[in-house]
Amino acid sequence: MTPHHTGKKNKEYCYYVSTDYLKVRHTAPSAAPQRLAAGMVEGAVVRELRRVLRSPEIAARTATELGKRTDTNEVAAALQDFDNLWAQLFHNERTRIVQLLVHRVTVTGEGLAIDLLADGLKGLASELMAPQEANA
Repeated sequence: MTPHHTGKKNKEYCYYVSTDYLKVRHTAPSAAPQRLAAGMVEGAVVRELRRVLRSPEIAARTATELGKRTDTNEVAAALQDFDNLWAQLFHNERTRIVQLLVHRVTVTGEGLAIDLLADGLKGLASELMAPQEANA
């Protein structure tokens, strides 16, 4: 899916359009939708990020990626603070974080499949832990 927008009466509407639709590929009637509201897709992606970042397995794997000097509990605490960070960010900063963490979002007739970037978790954890290290 590719982001698009249109305007009508001084209001902007943001949505995602199927790549198949843009390339005039005919799909089966039960296939994925051709257009989806941006808010719905973006909300689902952020909910999935929150769920993944709270996972103890992700914290342990990220701590390992960061190196021996990093404690898994510190990484877990930093990732748990994602909601607080997200609430404070401007739109452009949120976009950067999603681009850092998400490789691809695929829409099918059954729902969304979100592929994450493992290296992005390492970068995000480093940034989240920086304020904690400054306070130590």
